[in-house]
Amino acid sequence: MSHQCHDEHVHGHGDGHGGHGHSHQHEAAPIPTSTSQSLNSKINTANLEAFNLANPQTDLAELFKSHDKRYELIPVIKSDADNQLIIKIPFAGVTTKLYSVILRTSKLGDHCPKAVKFYKNQDNLDFDSIGSQKPTYVVEHPEIGVEDGEGDELTELVDDNTFAEHFLPRHLFSAVNTLTIFFENNWTDDDDEVLHLYSIEIRGEFKELTKDPIITLYESAANPADHKNMLPEETKNFHNV
Repeated sequence: MSHQCHDEHVHGHGDGHGGHGHSHQHEAAPIPTSTSQSLNSKINTANLEAFNLANPQTDLAELFKSHDKRYELIPVIKSDADNQLIIKIPFAGVTTKLYSVILRTSKLGDHCPKAVKFYKNQDNLDFDSIGSQKPTYVVEHPEIGVEDGEGDELTELVDDNTFAEHFLPRHLFSAVNTLTIFFENNWTDDDDEVLHLYSIEIRGEFKELTKDPIITLYESAANPADHKNMLPEETKNFHNV
């Protein structure tokens, strides 16, 4: 089974000194999720977007694997210039309530993400703006994953212990249309190294977005007799000159 991250690192304000603080929340064990709650099929893969991505943008869809392909290791999604990566995940025709995010990454400190920040419905984030925006939630991703390295030729690894499930506070992640994930650093804090991601699975519930038709009635020819008494009485207080 995947590693379950119960003690999440929560980003907050107000540490008693008027500054920017962090706190660890020790809460009751989260409600377990199941594969039937996967939302990967509800992602608008054609509009996925990433910043500082070494791969072609078209590789992003392969990151959100179906259940029967969850053990595949190809392609490896890598950051480009340094150890940071932003991924924007839009949902297609649904609004969602998120329960958890399951990450499969490298377990090596140089390539394993550490601080992972989640942003709800903030569609315009990039590296110029993300530093000034408060994340909806922050987790610390453990050094759990694939023990990869240069020259590895594995295309599949059947090992559930290489996945880490991060449970999200459900009251903060209702009515989600877009989820942005910011992988802020790696475990060695080495800017010269890049991140390695193998899969992301989002779990929760969804509701189809429906648009009720708007019906507007028009008069083909207005009849003055139908409108002569439509003015309120107080507006009729006038005198002919």
